[in-house]
Amino acid sequence: MFAFKSRTALPIAIVLASLTALSACGGGSSDSSSQPIPIANDPPPPVTPPISPTPPSPPTPPSDPSPPVQITLAPAYTQLSATVGFSTDWWTPWSYTGNAVIDGVGCASSVQYHIHALLSIYKDGQRLALPGSIGRNSHCDYEMHTHDGSGVVHIETNTAKVFTLGQFFAEWGQSLSADSIAGLAGKPTFYIIDNETITPFTGDPQTIELKAHREILVVTGTPPAQVPRYDWNNSGL
Repeated sequence: MFAFKSRTALPIAIVLASLTALSACGGGSSDSSSQPIPIANDPPPPVTPPISPTPPSPPTPPSDPSPPVQITLAPAYTQLSATVGFSTDWWTPWSYTGNAVIDGVGCASSVQYHIHALLSIYKDGQRLALPGSIGRNSHCDYEMHTHDGSGVVHIETNTAKVFTLGQFFAEWGQSLSADSIAGLAGKPTFYIIDNETITPFTGDPQTIELKAHREILVVTGTPPAQVPRYDWNNSGL
């Protein structure tokens, strides 16, 4: 009985030893050599930052308008009364027949304050005559008016008052702005002549004050190179 058991145990021990050896060598389905080897992915291409659009160039500012043409006074004096002879008629006579206040200018009740200014308007170098009776009709002599085509503006009031070129044009019934004057073509250029000194004026012409012995010079079209030097002292005005 004992001998039978010894002969049977030996083969079993051999089988167990073989299985143990296979397990130690990683045999069977657990062999790592049968697993797929992962392939490394290529690195992603570098991201190019977006190109910012070129900002538009700032708009070119408008160029300054041409400076007023330099105009000089004639060396010799001219009498104001002579302007009627070399000024060209251009506008129709003033025909207003009422006596209502026009832009602050009313009929003169009495004359305690009396001064004179001069309005000279040129078109292509030619002096234009103002209508001779702006502000005067059978019903009213307005505080601001003309007597002839010389351009002399009479200011006659019961007390000292300040009037502007805008008020005179409102009374006359003609347009006045920095871009146009009295229906004449072309942009006008304005000058003020005080004490025989010419000064360009680039503001609102409506605001120009009519002062004693002040000439307001307006030029349209081709400017004259020279304008008369008026003799106020011997004019009787």
